[in-house]
Amino acid sequence: MFFTIFLALLWTCPGSASKFNTNIKCVVINLEYVNCMWDEDGLPQENYTFRSRYEALPETECQTYLKVSDLTVGCRVSYSEEKLNRFNTLHAWLYSANGSVVAEHHRSLINMVKLDPPYNLTVEMKNPELYLYWNSSNRTKAGCKTSQVRYKINNKNWQLQTESTERNSFSLPFPSAQSRYEFQVRVKMSDTCGKSQIWSAWSKSVYCGSMKNVNDTETSSGSSAALMVLYTAGAAVVLVILSCLLVHSERLRVILVPVVPNPGKNFADLIDNYGGNVENWLSISKELQDGFKPNFTERTCPVREYRLVSQSSSDSDNSQSSLTDVSTDYQPMHSYSSASTLPAPAQTTQATPTAPSVL
Repeated sequence: MFFTIFLALLWTCPGSASKFNTNIKCVVINLEYVNCMWDEDGLPQENYTFRSRYEALPETECQTYLKVSDLTVGCRVSYSEEKLNRFNTLHAWLYSANGSVVAEHHRSLINMVKLDPPYNLTVEMKNPELYLYWNSSNRTKAGCKTSQVRYKINNKNWQLQTESTERNSFSLPFPSAQSRYEFQVRVKMSDTCGKSQIWSAWSKSVYCGSMKNVNDTETSSGSSAALMVLYTAGAAVVLVILSCLLVHSERLRVILVPVVPNPGKNFADLIDNYGGNVENWLSISKELQDGFKPNFTERTCPVREYRLVSQSSSDSDNSQSSLTDVSTDYQPMHSYSSASTLPAPAQTTQATPTAPSVL
């Protein structure tokens, strides 16, 4: 019984159990350096010492530790693609403070390469297909990378495409003009250059710019309805405030709602008491009223008009002409006229006017 308890305590004691619970995982990052981490099972209870070496090279201690909360959780190991270090075995050891080995790593890194995600994704519409282009890490040749595309329509589930090698483009036939497309790409080392088990992270999403998402339309419609309700409520509040101000503030009411003048109030006395007589209403003196009346008489101006009248006789061969004197005198308020016929000479006809008489 006591022996069993002793074994259990020994198993859980730090330093003895750490060797079995701590694993070292080393990954080549974009063919630039190697990250060896030992925090997959959580943060360690102490700072460990990391030592490593490639095949046929001397062992060295870690030069760059990776820390979290002042605890070492990893080490950045140098790497050379020219020397093809990933094809060699990497030996690594993790030591505790008392010098005991906590974990070990002895394996090749050929299938533990993680490239950077693609970048500069662009979309181009070429009827009847939609083309996607991207750039990827220049640390490897084009033939050494395998790419994979995924896309979704109108924010639905992702559709994963098959892997392709030596290609930096993708085409989608017959896209819908009423849908919105979202694309992402990832890459990894291909079989020709040492197949890796690790994909890069997915690239940033790229969208078809001119197409609208149905969900976005619904969201915008809901937002528009909410804004309309807010505007209506705000307008109602403003109207209530203005009504209160108009009731309690006479000056503001006069400014906002000016009073229309009523001429009936000003001329009520003229109409009711004076019967519309402006002279009496204005109290104009009689002398001033008489000054506007006419005090002169028109003089008689007689007018006389002459006209030529032709006459014929059966007993005479010559025609005789006579002048008809028509006289009209214009007088104020009355008029009269007179006419006289005078014989004309045989050879010539001449009218001799008589001087008008002055009355």
